Amino acid sequence: MYHITFLAPYPGCIPLIEQVFQERPDRDQIQYEILPDYYNNQLEHVTGEAIISRGFTAHTMKRLNIPGAELTASGYDVVRAVDHCVKSYPGTRIAVIGALNLIYGSEMLSRLYEDRDIRTYPIQDETHLEDTILTAIREGAQTVVGGSSTCDIARLYGIPSVLIESGRESIDTAISNAINIINVSRYEKEKRKTTDNIINYSFQGILLVDRTGHIEVANRYCLEHLNQQKGPMKGRHIAEFFPELPYEALIRGEKKILSEIYRCGDKQFLMNCAPVEVEGQVTSCVITLQTIEKIMEEERAIRKRMHKQGFVAKYSFSDILHVGKTLDETIHNAEDFSAVESNILIRGETGTGKELFAQSIHNASRRKNKPFVAINCAALPDNILESELFGYVEGAFTGAAKGGKVGFFEIAHKGTLFLDEIGDISPKLQSRLLRVLQEREIIRLGSDTVIPIDVRIIAATNKDLYAEVQAGAFREDLYYRLDVLELKLPPVRQRKQDIPCLAEHFLNFEREKHACVLKGFTKGAMELLTSYDWPGNVRELRNFCERISILCKREYAEAADVLRALPNLSAPPSSAPLPTSVPNNEREELQRILLLHQGNRKETARYLGIHPSTLWRKMKRLGLE
Repeated sequence: MYHITFLAPYPGCIPLIEQVFQERPDRDQIQYEILPDYYNNQLEHVTGEAIISRGFTAHTMKRLNIPGAELTASGYDVVRAVDHCVKSYPGTRIAVIGALNLIYGSEMLSRLYEDRDIRTYPIQDETHLEDTILTAIREGAQTVVGGSSTCDIARLYGIPSVLIESGRESIDTAISNAINIINVSRYEKEKRKTTDNIINYSFQGILLVDRTGHIEVANRYCLEHLNQQKGPMKGRHIAEFFPELPYEALIRGEKKILSEIYRCGDKQFLMNCAPVEVEGQVTSCVITLQTIEKIMEEERAIRKRMHKQGFVAKYSFSDILHVGKTLDETIHNAEDFSAVESNILIRGETGTGKELFAQSIHNASRRKNKPFVAINCAALPDNILESELFGYVEGAFTGAAKGGKVGFFEIAHKGTLFLDEIGDISPKLQSRLLRVLQEREIIRLGSDTVIPIDVRIIAATNKDLYAEVQAGAFREDLYYRLDVLELKLPPVRQRKQDIPCLAEHFLNFEREKHACVLKGFTKGAMELLTSYDWPGNVRELRNFCERISILCKREYAEAADVLRALPNLSAPPSSAPLPTSVPNNEREELQRILLLHQGNRKETARYLGIHPSTLWRKMKRLGLE
């Protein structure tokens, strides 16, 4: 429903206004009131979403910013009034007097009536109307043409007058304009209300401060946390709340504030300041802020979510099973590495427990309550690995998720990122990873926004990275960035005294999992296990225990059971030619495992606990395609 007040400029037009309202097709949507306008109307009694007025009243409404539409007098309306004056009164001099918006262009009428002297007297302020009429009389005006107030005053001085009337079309146009004004006003109010809601329901403080440092806008958060609801903040200087804030330097463009801490009273706030430029000049500044206490609370919530999502280290040094001294020195070094923040490179053959050590180091470090994020660099294609590590924005590439995606570097912020099989990443990713390690910042794919990060890198490889550097397959500068601290994990064949305790642990696990009857190994069976080199290391030993617990139906496995579950023990060595640069035992052992699985790469990879693509690269390197 539209609420319109129509100020009738003269009494005679009220019936016509009423008629036009009733004839409109949208009359059922309009609630209107028609009031007589009068000389020097102060408008204090007028209400409505839009007010329609003419002449001086319309001019006053514009000056006072009162929403309304103007009832105009068309050129035809003015001509009709002058023509009536010419035909009704004999005087040769005619004065057209009124508001400029009413009589604009009437000076051209002298060309139509060459035998009459038509002069115009436009007025901006209605209080000058009577003086203007007297001036026209002194200058010889014999008749007057104008609005209702002009005609009333002219009659007081005995001068004939003709009223400029507004026609039906002008009235209808004024009503349509009023409806348009109401629609625009409602839309603007809705937008303003939406913006106010967004600002006031924000979980951050938002301030708009002008170039002199005085507050123009302050949301509800600021009233509660800065002002403690002690009256409005608008008009007060920002220094009242943050005396240490270098606001003048911000306005001059000499300083930027990004995630800096400032104190207001007994509270600390993390603050960002963004200057607002208009035509190249800073006119104001938008400040966003949040209490440090709230940020810490949100970080705790994020850590809980990370834990639920699996970005948490499960193991510690106490979970590393061993009885011999071979692993003692390695664990001791890893514990020392936990106390510092330097990057670590873990070297070891497949299955030696590189991630187990990485998780243990994380859980013994100062970052233990922060995310632990692990990714196998050899398990993903180059483009996918890049998007997983660095994240991307919406539309960065075909198939990018709506809203973008946070990368593992951001997820691991303040925590540890474990990059397994680091030696398999491409030169392009090596270059980008080097920049991240140097600058401690990332840029998501498809974005130009720099995101600072605080992440400790633990990388792992089963390759000799130094040899890869010498061969030109790995960047030397990246190698030295990663290899600040180096941890070498011994293979199982160098710690055979640990095989019995490892086998017992894995059997206990399988017995609970599969409800098998197997409890252990006979002496002869254990001698076979300790004589085997275990090229797949701990992972291969665990897989063997799972397999024999299913195959063996007695409480203690004998040598024959071991040979059945581990045919590699009796497989003949291969006589195939070996690459001169590859150790014979690595190629032979991989060939044995492939023969065990009839050349099935998928089953062989599962047996070794590695990704099929990693197995394929290893086969290619060893000449076993």
